[in-house]
Amino acid sequence: MTYREYIRGDDVTLGVAPTGYRYSTAVNEALPVSPDTVATHVYESMSLGATIVHLHGRDGDGEPAPDRLPEFGRAVRELCGDDVVLDYAAGPDCPLGDFLDAVSASPTPELATVRLGPTQHGYRSTDATSRRDTERLVAALVERDITPNLLVTGGSDIHAFERVREQLPEPPVVTLLCGAPNGAAGTPLSLLALLDSVPDEAHCFVRATGPNQYPLTTLAVFLGAHPVVGMGDNLFFAPDEPVQRNAQLVRTVTQLTDRSLRSLADTDGVRRRLGLSAPPGERDDVEL
Repeated sequence: MTYREYIRGDDVTLGVAPTGYRYSTAVNEALPVSPDTVATHVYESMSLGATIVHLHGRDGDGEPAPDRLPEFGRAVRELCGDDVVLDYAAGPDCPLGDFLDAVSASPTPELATVRLGPTQHGYRSTDATSRRDTERLVAALVERDITPNLLVTGGSDIHAFERVREQLPEPPVVTLLCGAPNGAAGTPLSLLALLDSVPDEAHCFVRATGPNQYPLTTLAVFLGAHPVVGMGDNLFFAPDEPVQRNAQLVRTVTQLTDRSLRSLADTDGVRRRLGLSAPPGERDDVEL
C-alpha cells in the first residue's frame, strides 16, 4: 500500500460496515440490527460497488451477539450470493474461543478481524486478550483457510502486528481504525502516521468514526489504501441529519472514485488480490 497505487490507477477495494457493536438504535433508529435488514443494506451497497462486508452479530434486542455471526453471514449469502466477501468481527469483550466458534460455523468467512491486544478500557481495566491469545487466534484462522484482518487502532498495535507478521498469508491484510476509544485520534496526521507504519506490501483498509469517516476514507483512496464506510462507524451526515441507509455512505466513495485515477475492484478481483479462495459450493451470481 503506497501512493504509487493511486498513480498507477490500481483498483480500490470498497468495504461496508453496516452495523457494529458500539452504536444502538437509540442513537439512530435506522441502524440495521437484524440479519435480514443487514443483508438488504449489504445488497444495496454491493450494487454500488462494495465488495467486502465487515459483519458484527446482534441479538433480537439489537445488542452485540457474536454467536449470531453465522446467522448474519447466511442472510448475506442468501441475498448476495458469492458476490461479496465476508469479514467477521466481534467487540473487545468477546472471548476468543467464542469468536473462533462463530467463524468456524457455516458460512465460513473469507476474512476475520483480529483485535491486537491487550486493549485498555478507561483508566485501569484491560480486556482479557493477551499477546499469546492473539498469536493463537491468528494461527487457528490460517489453519482454517481464513485470512486474518489485523485491526490497528494505534501505534502500539503496529508493534503487535510485527510480532505476528510471519504467521500471516501474503499479502497481509490490515485495517486502520481512527477515532476508536483509547486509539489514534481521527485526524489526517494520525492516519498518515499509521499508514507510514504499514508495510508496503500490505492490503490496507481504512475506517474512521463519526464525522471523521468521509475525510479520512477520502484520503485512503488517494494514498493507495482502501476505504471501509458504513453505519457501524458513522450514523450521521451532520448533527441533525442521520444516515438512513448504508448505501448513502457507500455512494459517497463511488462518486469519489469516479473522479480519481482508481476504479472500484469487483469481487473476483478482490479475491485474486488478497489470495482468497471462493466460498464453497456453486457460485450464485447476483444480477444488479
